[in-house]
Amino acid sequence: MKKTIFLILTAAVVLLAACKPTKDPLSHLTDGVTVITQTPDYISGTTAVLSAEVTADDDGLLLELGVCWSQTENPTIDDNSAKTYKCSQPYTYFANDLQPNTEYHVRGFAKYGTEYVYGDEKTFRTLEAGAPATSPVTTLETTEITATSFCAAATLKPFGVNRFHVGICYSTHPDFTYDDCEGGDIGYYDSNNDVYPVCCHGLTPNTQYYYRAFVAYNNGTDDYGFFYGDVLSFTTPEMPFVLELSTYSAYYSYWSNYIEAYGGVHCNQPEVIDQVGFCYSETNEYPQFESDLHITAASSTGEWYDFESYIYDVSANKKYYVRSYARYKTDSIKYGNVVSVDTY
Repeated sequence: MKKTIFLILTAAVVLLAACKPTKDPLSHLTDGVTVITQTPDYISGTTAVLSAEVTADDDGLLLELGVCWSQTENPTIDDNSAKTYKCSQPYTYFANDLQPNTEYHVRGFAKYGTEYVYGDEKTFRTLEAGAPATSPVTTLETTEITATSFCAAATLKPFGVNRFHVGICYSTHPDFTYDDCEGGDIGYYDSNNDVYPVCCHGLTPNTQYYYRAFVAYNNGTDDYGFFYGDVLSFTTPEMPFVLELSTYSAYYSYWSNYIEAYGGVHCNQPEVIDQVGFCYSETNEYPQFESDLHITAASSTGEWYDFESYIYDVSANKKYYVRSYARYKTDSIKYGNVVSVDTY
């Protein structure tokens, strides 16, 4: 009888041992895993940037790093989630299709061996529909302003999107977007200074302009979304007066007994020029309009043009000095360079 009871008890112990669940031998290793859930950033009515990072005693067992979110507490990978297999760097994800003015809960997670480890929960609320979002792009001050151009730059923080363009747009009105700006351009990435510089041309002198940085991003849809930096302003200066003259060449025609002279002019305000032509002299190496001989050439109303004149009745076997001139309507004179011509 005692032997029978002993056998029954022994069988019960064996049966209980067989029913006891087997513990994953790697589960205790998660004690050395820490997942940090970053505070959600760049929140709009329908989007938010979610980030997490992980450290582990043995990072060789880290298989996944990601974020999960839901409208209920303690979200898991069974809710909305996104992940990467590159666990050595912080993971940033651009979550879209969120509901406006809605509270969300987010947690970072990591897969370590066969186990999932979650970080602390963060809570955020999306903005009202159409409300401006905080932005990862920053507008920097202009570095150069002329009467018709300016240079500025933008900086960009990671925001979970790989397909994007960073640039500067501008307008003469303070309230504008990329769609209704008057001009702008895409910047290239200057890795030495961690900025996206842009130079814009074709502005109007003595005009107040407003400009802002933007990042146009594509998150796998047909349309681009935009983030904007702050709006800054500047005023272009008056256009400086430019008048440049050149005496290209002069040569002597023996058979016709004249010197043919060629010149060019660049003037950004051609309306102030009264006449152009050439001064010439046998003795003065720098012939003057008032004291030496001069001849008028045909002028133009363009900003750039060439002109020529024929200097007749020159003497043989002489050296002549010729240079171009432009006479303002105020009677002041501007000269070009001097060229010499030998007659024979």
